[in-house]
Amino acid sequence: MTTDYSIESLRDFVNVVGDDPDPNTLVSNIALRTLAHLDCRGVILGVIRHEGFLDLIGTYGYPDELTDPYKKIPLWTPLPITDATRTGKPIVLTSVEEMIVKYPHYPDPNVGENIAISSFPITSRSSVIGALGFTSVFAPSPNFISSPVTESFLTLCGIYLQNWKSKLNNPESLDFDLTKQALTTRQKEIIKYFSEHLTTDQIAERLNFSPSTIKQDIIKIYELLGVHSRDQVLEIMKKVDLVS
Repeated sequence: MTTDYSIESLRDFVNVVGDDPDPNTLVSNIALRTLAHLDCRGVILGVIRHEGFLDLIGTYGYPDELTDPYKKIPLWTPLPITDATRTGKPIVLTSVEEMIVKYPHYPDPNVGENIAISSFPITSRSSVIGALGFTSVFAPSPNFISSPVTESFLTLCGIYLQNWKSKLNNPESLDFDLTKQALTTRQKEIIKYFSEHLTTDQIAERLNFSPSTIKQDIIKIYELLGVHSRDQVLEIMKKVDLVS
């Protein structure tokens, strides 16, 4: 298997970005097509929406229990994706062992094979606006890291993130069906409990999570939908039949 991708994969990604998919669909395409030559196993996509924090808006190939605690990450938290965002430089670790040595606090990915862990900053107009992280069987080569094709691929990711942020700032332009797909299973359960008028503590008890975890999920729901209240969430979710 080659570890260098072709210009055809970039042309395909141009069409994907042009279709303006939801973040989870975008990263699944990146894993299964754009980075297939590396035997990619998982992708995460983060964006800076608030100074000092990276929001994970798209995930593929990772269990929820691994990504949920990191939906909103302070940039000073030592992780490959935050380090790439903060420094503006790629981070490539060629094995799980190297990951554990460099980031001992991070939970063991617990995969059945050795993998490489990579993170690349995403820029727009010379400013870092997010980052892309992925795991793969084959580590990216130096040619991959410095390739004009990789640079173009990350530029397209930057265009996607800018468009995503613009839609959040203009809620009327949001495709709520796609936004519904971006919600996690737990976030959808929380929204259903909104309709029962349960408090945050009551929702936490029902779902067997801490109130602080539920509060963070509620913040994320508001951000995804571009709203500021539970009533607004319910009004939107009625349009996509998530609540009655």
